[in-house]
Amino acid sequence: MPHMIEMRKVSKFYSGHDTVSTGFSKVDLNLDIGEFVVITGESGGGKSTLLNVISGLDTYEEGEMFVAGQDTSAFRTEDYENYRKTYIGNIFQDYNLINSYTVYQNVELAMLLNGRKKRELKSGIMGILRWLGLRDYARTRVSRLSGGQKQRVAIARAFAKDAPIIVADEPTGNLDSESAALVMETLYKISRDKLVIVVTHNYEQAEPYATRRIMMRDGRIIEDQKLKPVQNVEQESEAVAGKEAKKKRTRLSAISELRLGIRNTFNLPAKFLLLLFIYLFVSTAVLGGYSALMNQEHEVSLQGSNQYFYDTSPERIVLHRQDQKAFTAADYKKIGGMANIDHIVKNDLALDRVVSLESQKIYVEGPAYSVSTISSGKLSFGRLPKKANEIVVGVNDMSEAYESLKEMGEKILGKRYYLDTYNVDEGTGGRISDKKVRVVGVILNDEEDSRAAMYAYSRIYVTDELANRILVSTVATSSGTTLTMNGKIVSRNNAQAVFISDRVSPGNVWICEDDAENYYKDGKAVGYPLKVKITNRYFTSRRTLKVSAVFKADNMQSLLGYQKSDYDTYAQCIFVNSRDFNRLFDRGNYQISAYMKNEVKSDATMKALKSAGYQPLSMKSVLSDTTQGTAFINKIFSRVLLGILFIALFFIAYAVIRLIMRSRNTYYSTLRILGASRGNTANLLRIELLMVMLIAVALVMGFVTLVNQGILPLTAVKNFVSFMRPRYYSALFIIMLVMSLLISERYSRKIFKKSAMNVYRGEA
Repeated sequence: MPHMIEMRKVSKFYSGHDTVSTGFSKVDLNLDIGEFVVITGESGGGKSTLLNVISGLDTYEEGEMFVAGQDTSAFRTEDYENYRKTYIGNIFQDYNLINSYTVYQNVELAMLLNGRKKRELKSGIMGILRWLGLRDYARTRVSRLSGGQKQRVAIARAFAKDAPIIVADEPTGNLDSESAALVMETLYKISRDKLVIVVTHNYEQAEPYATRRIMMRDGRIIEDQKLKPVQNVEQESEAVAGKEAKKKRTRLSAISELRLGIRNTFNLPAKFLLLLFIYLFVSTAVLGGYSALMNQEHEVSLQGSNQYFYDTSPERIVLHRQDQKAFTAADYKKIGGMANIDHIVKNDLALDRVVSLESQKIYVEGPAYSVSTISSGKLSFGRLPKKANEIVVGVNDMSEAYESLKEMGEKILGKRYYLDTYNVDEGTGGRISDKKVRVVGVILNDEEDSRAAMYAYSRIYVTDELANRILVSTVATSSGTTLTMNGKIVSRNNAQAVFISDRVSPGNVWICEDDAENYYKDGKAVGYPLKVKITNRYFTSRRTLKVSAVFKADNMQSLLGYQKSDYDTYAQCIFVNSRDFNRLFDRGNYQISAYMKNEVKSDATMKALKSAGYQPLSMKSVLSDTTQGTAFINKIFSRVLLGILFIALFFIAYAVIRLIMRSRNTYYSTLRILGASRGNTANLLRIELLMVMLIAVALVMGFVTLVNQGILPLTAVKNFVSFMRPRYYSALFIIMLVMSLLISERYSRKIFKKSAMNVYRGEA
């Protein structure tokens, strides 16, 4: 008949630092159910080592040990885990309880690890606690109990496992005599259908209950004395062995793992806060590093210039209809109501022409912006325009006009000037009309971030009506002109050929002396018809006018109000009334600009505009590369550095988290002692780290969201995180997930690399 425990010439050795020491040597021992075995002897005699080998906490190097007839010499780590789970209930001198758990939770842990369902636990646990006099302490944290109470909790945990073998290593070593007597009596109560093995220095405390006394010295058994008979020992051992052998291997359920993992996350506030801080640091560093990289690449993408577009503000998107038709009021409404669109500039061609005040005293030139883009609060003095011909002048401190306007102060208000336009690339321009504009407001230190400010130009803010005049003038500049004079077709496609002068009567046209001499007999052109044909990419227009005057250098001032020296500028040009000019060139609006609230979201905005039937063009896509090809190399280098940063962060985080979790060695070794598998331990660790990770990532993402929505008014942070996209958050989640899984895997492998007792002693 098999004994419960059978040892044949079993030896245990320890090695380290080139030395080998003996724990115990050549032990022969048979132990059976129903025995209350007390092992005594001097310190260092091998008592505890023998107990650890019997309980599967330590391995042995020599001999054979059988448990319920099963040979353990070939046991692997998982076999020892199952052995401890199925057969062993441990009680230690220092209790080995989870101090952050309650009494109930400590007992519950042992039962959960043995696969017991939560619904089966409560009545069983409370019954055990009532029997041991601990019912009133069920919800009390173990750290608040006395030594005797803690040891009774350890006994309750061992008893709750319903294991056939109870091993107790110095269970009364830290207790007073009264508590010690109670513990021994309790152990005796549970020994009637179990094998109880007690290691103690104080044999007198155990003597009333012992059925067998074993003495050890220098790693050997020197005395093995049976004190009391045990009824039906072999039958009992055989029955228990058969019962345990038939037990199905149970495991901690996934739901129980989740419950324990969540409990472990929060049961030690200091540990939780430290882990949370590390995860917050890593999450912030990852997002910050990636955001900094995106910000740097974005800034590089905004550098450069374009020979056609003067205003290359990154918020600007130039729009055409995909059907090449003119924009309608419905288009303006639809575009203006789209997400991320701040405002629309209908007459946007004016943005790409230099507009200047014709004056000898001040030099003000720059792009024309709608007065709707400024508020009265921005004005240094004056007011906003109320009439069509009123303007506001804006300058920064780098503008040539800054000092002049600052010195003139409010004296500039009410001054009237002709408004000229000039195309830098084409070298053409002229007055918008004979009507002067009136300055009614001035903005000093205009800090708009634009190319105008970059090149120290000014800005001129105009009404929609005046902007439309600039638009029409710009169309005239960019259109081809064909004149039919006295039957001869003359192309003027290289420069603007048609200008406004309200001194010309409607239906009439004034031509230059050179054209009269070249195309009319004896230079007499007055009274003859002149056909005008205008062509551009959007429309063709025609008008037939009558030549009513010929201008030349001598009569430029009297006829048109220009200086004699201006003749060469306007030679080969014609002048018409504003009404005829508008009929030729004001044929609808074919191009507008939409300005975004946040240019970082330009990709999504461009996609939405394209889907709505428009042809969008962002300014950053037309900028020339000013980095001379180094941008790509810098991009690769920056991304490599970011990758190195992430790797460094991982190892830093792993080192710190390992230090924090090392303080949990006792907890995880206790799980192993209770029979937890490596998988159980790894899963609990994963759940704990993943919970902290999820909280940290959620906090960081919540913070970023609040900043982006303006709920937290942190402008500097908002500019920094505005480049984040949902895919970046997904990348952050994946990075943190992988880091957590790697850390939990490495740590769990580390604590299972050695025996449970080595981990418990802090050697892992």
